[in-house]
Amino acid sequence: MNNELICSLYQKLAEELKKQIDNGVLKENEKLLSEIELSKKYSVSRITVRKAMEILVDGGYVTKHQGIGTFVASRKLNRINGRGMGFTDVCECDGKVASSDLLSVEWMSATVTLSQHLCVEEGERIIRIRRVRNCDGVPVMIEINHFSSRFSYLLEQNLTQSIYSILRSHGDIPKHGTKTVEVGYATSEEAEYLKMTKGGVLLILKDTVLDDGGQVTNYCRQIINPERYKLTIMS
Repeated sequence: MNNELICSLYQKLAEELKKQIDNGVLKENEKLLSEIELSKKYSVSRITVRKAMEILVDGGYVTKHQGIGTFVASRKLNRINGRGMGFTDVCECDGKVASSDLLSVEWMSATVTLSQHLCVEEGERIIRIRRVRNCDGVPVMIEINHFSSRFSYLLEQNLTQSIYSILRSHGDIPKHGTKTVEVGYATSEEAEYLKMTKGGVLLILKDTVLDDGGQVTNYCRQIINPERYKLTIMS
């Protein structure tokens, strides 16, 4: 069998399995047939199956667990780095439903770092809102938002809904910001909230958000389970 034909076969097999995953025939976290079983089912060699699996792994469609098997990957919520999009907006664009579990709302004194991000005086009273953000009921991130005192109207609102929607309704329009991305490891508390293993890898996104006039609306720190979320940066 020539290389061109082998290439065609494993690409076709990969496309067939992608189609089944996209259409829900193969469901999230479902275990796939073994290499031998797939080879028999589709009348192809194990080499062809192996190469098709490589394509699916690279594309994030499946994950391999050593000694256990290959599973359909949980579909990640994909945030394409854009202007003025909050978590709720990202979920809606992906055909999913966002929700929040409110952990705490409090006044605090601005630290040196927070005063710089919010453009306020050190020690000035600011608002901190901590929430767990869920996508279709599954926890994706812990979100910690900081606001200057001029946003005190937030304290009278239902903070389990979209904060960006509340801001927009008051004429404060988040437009763009400065983002930094880091890697961290889950504490016991974070692991409990995100339903993951303590010490598991986290994606930490820090975002200083500005309105259309260039004024700071908020400083946000998102502690993210990367198995459920990805950030696509367009340049």
